Amino acid sequence: MAILLIYLYLLALYVRPQDWIPAFLDLPTAYLIIPFCLTLGFMEYRREPEKFQLPQDKLILLYLLVIFVSTYYNVDSDHAFEQLELFAKRTVVFFMVIWSLTSRERIYGVVWVMLLLSLFLAYQAILQGVTGESWGGLTPYPGYSDIRVRWYGDWDGPNVFGILFVMAYAITLDLVFGAYGVLTRLFTLCFMVSYAVAIYFTNSRGAVLALACATLFYFKDRFRSIFAVLAALALVGGMFMFGPSRMSEISSGESSAHERTWLWEQGLQMLEDNPILGVGRGQFVKKVDLHLIAHNNYVQNFAETGLLGFFCFIGLLWFSFKGNMILSDPKYEVDPKLVSLGRMMMATLIGYTAATFFVVMELDLLYFFLGLSASVYLVAARQHAALPRLQLTKWDAQIIIGVMIALIGMIWLAAVKEIV
Repeated sequence: MAILLIYLYLLALYVRPQDWIPAFLDLPTAYLIIPFCLTLGFMEYRREPEKFQLPQDKLILLYLLVIFVSTYYNVDSDHAFEQLELFAKRTVVFFMVIWSLTSRERIYGVVWVMLLLSLFLAYQAILQGVTGESWGGLTPYPGYSDIRVRWYGDWDGPNVFGILFVMAYAITLDLVFGAYGVLTRLFTLCFMVSYAVAIYFTNSRGAVLALACATLFYFKDRFRSIFAVLAALALVGGMFMFGPSRMSEISSGESSAHERTWLWEQGLQMLEDNPILGVGRGQFVKKVDLHLIAHNNYVQNFAETGLLGFFCFIGLLWFSFKGNMILSDPKYEVDPKLVSLGRMMMATLIGYTAATFFVVMELDLLYFFLGLSASVYLVAARQHAALPRLQLTKWDAQIIIGVMIALIGMIWLAAVKEIV
């Protein structure tokens, strides 16, 4: 029953019938589905709680606390509770997933549902790009001379819509190039091409760059040969050569990029003025002179939640990556299907972290995926007693802080020194 509720949740998350189908308009799908699914998952958790222990559990709860305290301190209690409710729902999604996806079969089922729903959205993107209108009468994003497709609800922006396809594309990499049958490879190759075409119609530069990063990482990690790297470079070169028209405008001197770097510079100033807790969630857009979001997840995050919140956020990404990286070590002899799932998760995380250097996307889908990544590791850890248990060690803290410093440094170079 829990897995069926997960599928329903994904349908509402991706297709968004509550935003465009008359019979479902304004239906609070998340509040109808999540409580039941969480309850069933909690029953699973209560049987053996020690098998669900992860550093992400504490980090995500600390992150939630930082969001509340930062917003309460910098703004007021009303805004603090509003942000608490928003991110508590996303936190619940994380726990709902890790408590429900307790087997390899369930995880594969979820992966295929995500790919099929992404295929439906790719069809809508292509339909909108070619005919000018998709289902429900939605038309391309206004204000651009180029076609930039979108969808409803969370996916109303072309850039964030592009990230959805980047994540789906990254998952298909191992289904196409991994140890699967010919039919599976051919089948998912069609999916991969569809996602790439959908990204083309979003005209998102960040999505194309993220696609390139995910592809390069996958080929290097999967094949570890010069031929594989050269093949990946050729594929990436093709992405840029035949990519969206806006790829030719990718320097900091271009007006849109210059606008972003100015926002990033103001975000750095907010961090300097409020280094521990930031300015409060939802406040970035109110404090910058352009009244826009940061167009960079990292800037938005450290400006609004300070270094403490930024540590939690990067820590969640790090442990999601590390848990799946461990599975590929041959000495642990992990189930090949779980190793494959681990490669899918890593490639997708690389794609996401690259894309969100240019887009703000900390929506429910991210927390669902963090839970999915954690579930792959947890299932493997239950099956293989020798697999190292994830813990927040001094070494992990140094890695997280190092990544934080590197990201802030890159943003400073781009925003202040205009080195791009």
